[in-house]
Amino acid sequence: MKLSENGRACASIQIAPDASEPVRYAAQELAHFLSQICGDTFPVSTGHMEKTEPEILVGTSPRTDALDITGEILALGQEGTLIRVVDDNLVLGGNGRGALYCVYSFLEDCLGVRFFTPNDTYVPEQPTMEIADHTDCTYHPVLEYRDPHIGEMMHYPDFAVRRRANGWSVPFEAQHGGSVRYADGFFVHTVTKLLPPDQYFDEHPEYYALRDGERLREKTQLCLSNPEVVSLVIERVKGELRRQPDATIFSVSQDDNYNVCTCDKCRAIDEEEGSHAGTMIRFVNQVAEAIEEEFPNVVIDTLAYQFTRTPPKKTKPRKNVCVRLCTIECCFIHPLRECRTDDPDAPMPNGEVSLAEDIIGWSKICDRLYIWDYVTNFSHYWMPHPNFHVLADNIRFFVEHGAKGIFEQGCPAPNGGEMTNLRAYIISKCLWNPNTDEQKTADEFLTYLYGPAAPLMKEYMETVYHAALDKGCHLYCFNHPDKPWHTMELVEQCESLFNRMEDTASSPAILWRIRRERMAVRYLRILLTEKGSDARAQLLDAFERDVKTYGVDQLWEHGTMEFCLDVLRGNKEPGYWWGK
Repeated sequence: MKLSENGRACASIQIAPDASEPVRYAAQELAHFLSQICGDTFPVSTGHMEKTEPEILVGTSPRTDALDITGEILALGQEGTLIRVVDDNLVLGGNGRGALYCVYSFLEDCLGVRFFTPNDTYVPEQPTMEIADHTDCTYHPVLEYRDPHIGEMMHYPDFAVRRRANGWSVPFEAQHGGSVRYADGFFVHTVTKLLPPDQYFDEHPEYYALRDGERLREKTQLCLSNPEVVSLVIERVKGELRRQPDATIFSVSQDDNYNVCTCDKCRAIDEEEGSHAGTMIRFVNQVAEAIEEEFPNVVIDTLAYQFTRTPPKKTKPRKNVCVRLCTIECCFIHPLRECRTDDPDAPMPNGEVSLAEDIIGWSKICDRLYIWDYVTNFSHYWMPHPNFHVLADNIRFFVEHGAKGIFEQGCPAPNGGEMTNLRAYIISKCLWNPNTDEQKTADEFLTYLYGPAAPLMKEYMETVYHAALDKGCHLYCFNHPDKPWHTMELVEQCESLFNRMEDTASSPAILWRIRRERMAVRYLRILLTEKGSDARAQLLDAFERDVKTYGVDQLWEHGTMEFCLDVLRGNKEPGYWWGK
């Protein structure tokens, strides 16, 4: 089937007269990129006119009714895709955001378009476009929730939908087809939002965690075995859901501290269950059961995080409960399926490890398991973080053990840390299709963005990776410059590679990208240079100029850029997260 010949469009795009906003947007996107590929305009019609040429059918319409394919498309749900040639029609079938995903899959898989970054799209020039008559591909994404919490996605919804993200992190609009929507204000660490100590503690300290014989008002958790707490939280959750009828997930989850309640009743439950997840899952199950009749389409979410990571021995989450297993303690240079993750100083072991045991345990008792994974260095966004070799394998590991959703937490800044664009690209590709060839994906990205310097950029990445790997080091999401692989020798090796990259750059745009990534090496040099020295001051002056040139927003998780630079100059004390 020909879509164009010698730069002339041979087909029109058809949608239903009452097509939804996402389907209309999908047709617009398709017309835009087809026009860029062949150089001619592709009209979009609502099917009122008699068919006179080959047609591209987006979504469902009277045209798909006539082909007896509408029922098959409707059965795809909100995210499935169908690409099929039927007679002289190209059917791009999908519902809601599924229609968008179908168009983007077609552009990528059939025509070679690549959506690399919000500002970098590869569109091949192809005056004659032909699609094989036997084309027939149906796809259902493995993961129902795909959320790359990375600045390159979060601040660019048009790009994020092209990468088939559908999570809470991105402010999608109606044209993007919506998302898997957590209730506003109740995404994570919610228990004291649901029962604020400022409102209840003075009269009811028994609602809060007992530690060392005292009830905690600050940095506290709830007393999850207290029936009054259960009742109050249920009513609060119901009230919020009535105010937010579009929410599909509501998080009832522990606060971000270790102050679990140790009262006699909570302690007894946790001892019986072999985990602090015992009290949490029993508590969450009660909330989930109480809201189920009024809100049958809402899932109650909680965490398996730090002290609740190990699954309980007896209690199983209800069918309308989602458990998000968090990898915050893990090493991110060795695959999670292989590496001991709980002891930063442990040598590399053989055999199974605790995270693997925990994910297997949860997958046996939980119908809806999500993952909260960590893909950056929160202490130093701009320090080299060689986790690329595990990104895809870890996603496959999660899927193999029953994960239905993955939240990948990275640098949230619009102009984020080192190599963030590449991370976002690999992660989004693998979330959509965990069987993605990550090496081919990375090579395509590097070749397009760095041209003749791509092999050197890849050599730089391998140099950093082996500097850590060959010394037997682990890599954590709060990583500091005192590790044995952080050396001036490594800095000099990398600087030499960047010198060669700059000499090889074939355009101002490529040179700009190379120099931006070079900031990571310069940042590491600053951290390894004596505090308060003239040499460090000079390096910081140059780095501050780079920050302004490349629009860098953040250097680490907490603090303004001004604060971060003051810390680096020794004028202010950093927080505990920053390290040495």
